[in-house]
Parts: sequence; structure tokens; C-alpha cells
Amino acid sequence: MLYTDFEKTLESRLETRADLYPHASEYHRVRLEQTIHHLLNSILAQTDALMQQPDGSWTHTEEIVSDILYCGEMDVDQLFALEIPNELTADRDFEAIKTKLYETKYYPIGEHLNYISFPPALERKAFIEKHFSRFKEKSHFCDLGFGPGVLTAFILEQDTSWRVEGVDISRDCLHHAQRLLEKKKVLARSELSVADVRSLPYPDDTFDVVIAVEVLEHIPDPEAGLAEAMRVLKPGGYAMTALPVQLPMLMHLYDFDTPDEVLALYEKVGLQVIDFETKEFQRQAGPFMDTFALSVNP
Repeated sequence: MLYTDFEKTLESRLETRADLYPHASEYHRVRLEQTIHHLLNSILAQTDALMQQPDGSWTHTEEIVSDILYCGEMDVDQLFALEIPNELTADRDFEAIKTKLYETKYYPIGEHLNYISFPPALERKAFIEKHFSRFKEKSHFCDLGFGPGVLTAFILEQDTSWRVEGVDISRDCLHHAQRLLEKKKVLARSELSVADVRSLPYPDDTFDVVIAVEVLEHIPDPEAGLAEAMRVLKPGGYAMTALPVQLPMLMHLYDFDTPDEVLALYEKVGLQVIDFETKEFQRQAGPFMDTFALSVNP
């Protein structure tokens, strides 16, 4: 709705009560106008803050949005017109979440948008980048729950000898990720498919590195998923994982209460943790913590 149309609609609605309640109508009109002015000033302040951001921030946002529009085969108006799934229920059933969230066009796009400025997403990327020097030439990666493919592409762009295979439960994510890898010109060194992380379509001891970033909390039995990741990881191979703590969400089927609980899971499946970070983030419902780990399969 254009602002001029909004003003006309507001006035016409207040007019329906003006004859019987002239002072009350005028009071509400002025009160609503003040609210509108406050919101407009807030938008202008946000715009000023955007204008002051460095070129690097604008370049980053341009790249992410351009990638999303290409992967989603849409324009910006269509992006903002996408229906956001809101039918998740408190029973937290995996199949229901799969149908109502993962199997929607919005899901990979929403996850991709996080890489513009959502701090946990940027920290995941930074933690992986921190350890790139550990990985040898011709390393074979497995990206579990690759989502929009942002991390998959990021890995493949680092070394032209690296290869990535991966699975995700969502066909929409598969389509989105493959288009992203195509756009980044790294698709030929990847092989992505639809599968459950608890039942991977790979032989034992296949990969040099397994990535499981923000995926294990999406299944009701994260130990089963991590044990399956260990099965396909070569002895001496690396596991890079990220798990949230105290972040109950309808799409999360397992809630970790403390970082120690996360570490206990790694120990239980036999991983040897060599780097472990915790970072606290804020959201509207309150603070939560993310954990980032690099481990070795001894």
C-alpha cells in the first residue's frame, strides 16, 4: 500500500465515527499520526545508519541478495512476497516439520538470508574459515544438512582440489544449493543429494572432513546423527560441528541445556575435541549460546 493510499484509508475509517464522537475521533487521529511520525523517523534513522556502513558491508549484502535471487529464480518483490511458514506446532514432530517447513521454497531462502547479518551464521562461517589451514590438498568433505549451500560453496572456493558431498532432508534446499554452486562455478566438484543424516548413503571411512553445523538439534536423537557422521569419517579425520544451547524452537527437536552437555555428546561418540568455542547471542525472546567445535576421529 502506498503512503497516500494509507492516509486516505485511515481518514475514511475515522470519519465513520466522527459525527457521533468528534472529539474521540480527533484524539485517535492525532495519536495515530504521532505514532506514524515516530515510525517514519525511526526508519530514517535506520536509513542513515545504512548509509554510513562501509562499502564492504554493501558489497557483502549485494552478493548475498544477488545469489538468493538467482537461486530462487525471482526478483526482490517476489522475495518479499514469499509466504513464511507459520503452521509449526508445539508437538515438534519431525515429519510435520519436514512437510510444513523444510519442503517449502521459503526455507532455504530464509536460511540464506541469515548470512547477510545474523551473528550466529557469520560466526559459523568464521569458525570454519579459522581451520582451513588444517585441511590437506584434495580433501574430501561431507556437508550434513547443507541447507542453502552457503558453507558448501565457501569451502569449495578455498581450494580447487577439494571436493564436497552432502545431504539435506529438503528437496528445496537441494535445488537452491545446486543453483548456488552453479553460480559460483564449483558445482562440478560437488555431489549433493536428499537423505536423512541418520542414514547416510556413504561407505565407512569415506571423508577427510565432516561438517555438521546447526543440524543435529533438528533431529530427535542427535547422538544417532553424530554416530553416523563418525561412521563415514576416516580415522584421523576432522569433524566440524555447531550446536545451540538454550535455544528452544519448534524446529529444534532436541534442546541442549549447557555446553557441557554438548561436550559430553562428543565424548560419548568417541570424538576428540581440539577446539571448542562458546558465544552468547541475543534474540527477542532472550539470550542463547552457540557452541562451535573442531574434533578429530582418533
